[in-house]
Amino acid sequence: MPAATEELYKKVLGRYPDCPELPPLPARAAKWGEDEFELFVSSMGLILPTGQDVSPVAVEEVTPAFAAGEKQSGPVHIKGLGSADACLVIPSQIYMEDRAPAGLNMESILTKFDRCRAAALQTICATNLREMADGFGVGILLSDLCIIIEAKTPPALISAADVESEIDLPKLPLVPSRQRLVDSSGATACSATFGQLLVDLKTTRLSGNQDAYNQLQLPCNRIFGRDVPSASTLAVREKLAAKVEQKHPDQGRPFTPDSYFRGMYVVAPSDCDTYNTLYHPKVPSVCEHACLSTGQTFCCETATAFFSRFLSPLPPGTRLNVHMFAETIGNRGTRCLYILEEAGKAGSCALCAFAVYGGPLPGSLYDEEIQATAPKSAQALIKAASTSSWGPASKACPVDLRKVTSKGEGDYHPGWSAPAKPVH
Repeated sequence: MPAATEELYKKVLGRYPDCPELPPLPARAAKWGEDEFELFVSSMGLILPTGQDVSPVAVEEVTPAFAAGEKQSGPVHIKGLGSADACLVIPSQIYMEDRAPAGLNMESILTKFDRCRAAALQTICATNLREMADGFGVGILLSDLCIIIEAKTPPALISAADVESEIDLPKLPLVPSRQRLVDSSGATACSATFGQLLVDLKTTRLSGNQDAYNQLQLPCNRIFGRDVPSASTLAVREKLAAKVEQKHPDQGRPFTPDSYFRGMYVVAPSDCDTYNTLYHPKVPSVCEHACLSTGQTFCCETATAFFSRFLSPLPPGTRLNVHMFAETIGNRGTRCLYILEEAGKAGSCALCAFAVYGGPLPGSLYDEEIQATAPKSAQALIKAASTSSWGPASKACPVDLRKVTSKGEGDYHPGWSAPAKPVH
């Protein structure tokens, strides 16, 4: 450590004569200034500054002007400072692209959310994905997403709306995010959660790089007002931990489809992003096209809930066999499990998703449906469909198939072969 920096550290220590022995300084302390040493010493070594300025951040000044896809309609600000619900609020508007015939366009809203998450990362953590890749060799991988439509009436066209973005970093490698679209009256129109993981770009495995994680975690806690150790901060972190562990409600029985359909989808270049794989806001639309490929049109009802797990890269031109298991009985809308199997790789599951079309609002998903939307159960369901083995739920496959009596006669798009016929 440079002599001048060592003297600065001693100067700060001199202000705390009763300070207990502190942990060793990290290597990056060589870049610290007086404010960073003050934070380190006053927290008794519990907080390791990143080397960034620890003064309050003017979020309105540092947030990109077009974070939500269009120029903000008002000031960016922090809401709920110091609480478990602290979030960055980015004002936006509702445009034609954001609306579906009878509700919200999930693809457009997820795109808006994606832009605001990127802005939140830049604003709150003073970094972006390129800097994390160049400086630490890490990236943030999206593992799953869930979006729920909550309002019975969607926001009006050309009306003001806010995107509220929460970022939480409870422990390495988790980087979960929660977002809400809030209309001009203050009501939540829809909410979404994103499972995100810090990954090593070289090995493509989960990262154990604590310095990289601190680069995100420490400024995030500081800006959201939960950085200084105290009883209230501990209570907030317990609430945040509970949010991460929160499950969907139980419905008390397995997912029980009554119809099975099979179709095909080919990933288009316009479905993909710069990483040469399916862009996640596109997944609800991909599932709609997959549904239509079977000759079914229930996906034309308003989508009220959607969940997806991302399992493998899907570059342009990837041919996918689509397996759809739909529960149509009752008044809860059509509840459909999608399994996308890569053509030529029998039994593989490239992506699985669960969508609810129609039914009551707010939309809902149940824990049994989330558990069914997983690689292990997807592989068991593909096998069951190939052999017409419609059995009860089991440990290997938590889906009750006994109401599905046959896999049907159709295969792929009606224009390519025989029409797909449901079996009830």
